[in-house]
Amino acid sequence: MALRASLFTNYLMGLGSWFVPLGIQMVLFPWLVAVVLHMDAFAVGIAQMALMAPSILFLPLGGLVVDRGNPRRLLLRYHVLYALPPLALAVVLMMGGLSYPLLIAYGLVAGSIGAFAVPTRDALLPSVAKDNLPRAVALATALQFLGQLAGIALASSADHVGAPPLLVLNAALVLLGCIAVAALPDPPPHPPVVHPSYWRSVGDGVTEALRSDQIWPVLLLNFGVGVFYVGPFMAILPLIVRDVYRGGAAELAYVNLAFWAGTIIAAVALAGLSRRVSLRGRLVALAVSVGTLVLATMATLPSFLALAALCFIWGLGAGVTMTQSRTVIQIVAPATHRARLMSLFQLGLGGGGPIGAFLAGGIAALWGLQAALVLPAVTMAVMIGFVLFFSRIWSMRTAG
Repeated sequence: MALRASLFTNYLMGLGSWFVPLGIQMVLFPWLVAVVLHMDAFAVGIAQMALMAPSILFLPLGGLVVDRGNPRRLLLRYHVLYALPPLALAVVLMMGGLSYPLLIAYGLVAGSIGAFAVPTRDALLPSVAKDNLPRAVALATALQFLGQLAGIALASSADHVGAPPLLVLNAALVLLGCIAVAALPDPPPHPPVVHPSYWRSVGDGVTEALRSDQIWPVLLLNFGVGVFYVGPFMAILPLIVRDVYRGGAAELAYVNLAFWAGTIIAAVALAGLSRRVSLRGRLVALAVSVGTLVLATMATLPSFLALAALCFIWGLGAGVTMTQSRTVIQIVAPATHRARLMSLFQLGLGGGGPIGAFLAGGIAALWGLQAALVLPAVTMAVMIGFVLFFSRIWSMRTAG
């Protein structure tokens, strides 16, 4: 038991070393695009799409690679590779070479590496936390959000210290995570099988998801979250902070801090209640519904304090959605398809995000920031109604 706890601690340390830098990037990247370069709504949407778009291609491929390989060794390589883009960007910035195409290139490279790492880390979790998987998922999710929160707080100083020091810190933390990942054991090898082609393997993952009446509604709702929530959050919120509230890196960090504080509180609360929760699908449906109300209220452009409060409430819903959705898939998915199904889960969030960022940026450019909040809210409400009517998500039970 003590050994298992030690392994899980190492897993969490590696997780934190990745998500603190991710939190820095979450503020620093849109700040460079929207505030430093002062790009318009469509350009901000394209930049955020570049950061998230690699998920569409590489999340399924990353799940396939880890289903066929050694996740610990793969994750070590991804940590080393993920440190390179911020170091390169820091060098270019110190030479005075900041440009919009450079940030697009940075987003594509960093997003590609991150897409491979996500299913790899998810595949390692069951082997280090077998005693109570729902609690382990909730704790890992809470630490992920806490790491992002710490990174966001660090990035709030960008107006004063500049981007290069934060980018160097980003890379150093990722490299330190190699120590924790190296201390993890190799998971049991997969039984020898004849592997089908890439697209056949991805198709098998999709087929497995559609076959499960517990997995497909969760994946569909998470795809909706990616398109209609993540997209506006990434593309529209920085513009609202800049144009409506005349804010910079600090104000952008405040709304992000409020959101991720909500996710942490929700995730920690669910970690303590993990064995008592069985109607996980109902929790997901209710939590996703909160987002529609938040987006519609944000469209009224309230005071900055009210905007931060709305982000906190939105974060509470996101914490419930992500922890319970991940738990359902980790429990229900067969071991032979778990990484691929988790990559589909992440694809819904990460792959739907660039679509949503592109659409939200285009809507804002044509009809304004308020329309870019209202239209996603209405569309997501329709999707929630569809899932409630055609699935048993409201009544399904998933014990852990």
